[in-house]
Amino acid sequence: MLINNKELATRIRLGFMLAIFVYLVLIVLAIILHWSEKHYFELGLTAVLLLGIVWFLLCGSNYIYFNTEGSKIVLRYMPLQPFMAGHHAIEIPKSKFVQYKIKKSKLGLRTSIVLYQKTDKGISKYPPVSINSLKKSEKRDILDTLDKLSTR
Repeated sequence: MLINNKELATRIRLGFMLAIFVYLVLIVLAIILHWSEKHYFELGLTAVLLLGIVWFLLCGSNYIYFNTEGSKIVLRYMPLQPFMAGHHAIEIPKSKFVQYKIKKSKLGLRTSIVLYQKTDKGISKYPPVSINSLKKSEKRDILDTLDKLSTR
């Protein structure tokens, strides 16, 4: 199975940058054209933007590439939040994959998946990967595939 949400991840990133740009343009126009004398418009717009940014950061969207077609389970992900750089990858041979767990956090806004692998020293746990940016059908497909591959 192959899941790649590159198109959605690109739209999320562009939407975030567009929202910042529109905010800046509206603030500049409001200040230059004196839309409100007590600056209630600017304060309200800033509050809406800040709430949107906090919500976006709490959701923790990722670009996700998931592939089980070869001999390994490959999960590549990249955070879409600003200032969170890095490309991360988890590759687990199918024979060493043990289980997965779903983790809800951040006031229930973030759903993450945690993968476990059998090693010589025991069971190793990978860091949680947010799967919020996937469609429900894609999440279900990943979980069904991991259920089939799970040894526990």
